[in-house]
Amino acid sequence: MTAFMTVDSSSAVDSRLPSIEDRVLIRRLLIIAAAIFVVVAAVSRLQLLYSHKFFDNTGTAQWIWQQNRLAQGDPAAFFATHDFDLPPNRSFTRIKMLGDPEYTLYFNGVAVGGRHVGDDNEALDTYDVSALARDKNNRMVVAVRSANGVGGLIAAIDLTQEFGNFVVTGKDWHIVRRWRDDLLLHDPPSVDVTRPQLLGRPPARRWNYLVQREAKPFSAARHAIAPRESFDFDTALPEIAVIGGTAVTVSRKTHATAYDFGAVSGRARFTIRNIGNAARNVIVRFANDRAELFTVEGNLEQLVFAAGERVILDEETRNFRYVTVYGSAASVDVVQ
Repeated sequence: MTAFMTVDSSSAVDSRLPSIEDRVLIRRLLIIAAAIFVVVAAVSRLQLLYSHKFFDNTGTAQWIWQQNRLAQGDPAAFFATHDFDLPPNRSFTRIKMLGDPEYTLYFNGVAVGGRHVGDDNEALDTYDVSALARDKNNRMVVAVRSANGVGGLIAAIDLTQEFGNFVVTGKDWHIVRRWRDDLLLHDPPSVDVTRPQLLGRPPARRWNYLVQREAKPFSAARHAIAPRESFDFDTALPEIAVIGGTAVTVSRKTHATAYDFGAVSGRARFTIRNIGNAARNVIVRFANDRAELFTVEGNLEQLVFAAGERVILDEETRNFRYVTVYGSAASVDVVQ
């Protein structure tokens, strides 16, 4: 009786163990799974490699910004500067860059180009500065402006078809927050210079890999046009206010000055009345019809003056008649 029970228990244990055929099948399935994992990893690695090769046009360049809390909401206007030499055997000197949301590029003391980026932040503007470049002591200055303090700057310089990204934005660049009349020539004393905040390489934050496109450089300024007349008036600006825990649009009364140029095409130049010690916004409106001047709603734009900065020249060539400056904070003429 005892022997019978022992044999029966042993059979029960054996029935719970996988058979030889099951063990072989399990081993084969594990090998197949491992092979699939290796293939997927290899494909992902190749995709990453080729994505970097074909879509990353800025090499090791990083997005940079001034050292501040990006979500704080205060206006930002600063100047990113970099001094460098170039090899003599270059075929050309091409700057690829994007300053989001607004930038002006200066190279060796010349205003090369710039634009209001807005939602069009997926392309590098390319400028050929071969005629301005030299072997020694090149200087690049980028004025960057943001009404809410959020943005980024990235730049790289190509020298031949095969030799790209010789100069790139990174930790060796300088940030100057105050304008000086000699800033295009050299940095101010070191006490006024800081290192940039590094935001990462593409794709980073709201920016993906950036394509390249040829940018339209600034035209040489020939003369300035004064307004035919100017007049003051009281108006209001729309403003977001939180009432009872709900965000609503309200009207804030303000004074304004309108400048009438007649029908004109050119770049508006704004001269602020009181230079500040910090970046500040000035609200303006371009219009073609006089009735547009007195509406509360409408297309408003914010100019951001850096500390110590007196004059801003609009990057965009526009067709307009009137320019309204709210708060009468600046005067206007037009450069053609």
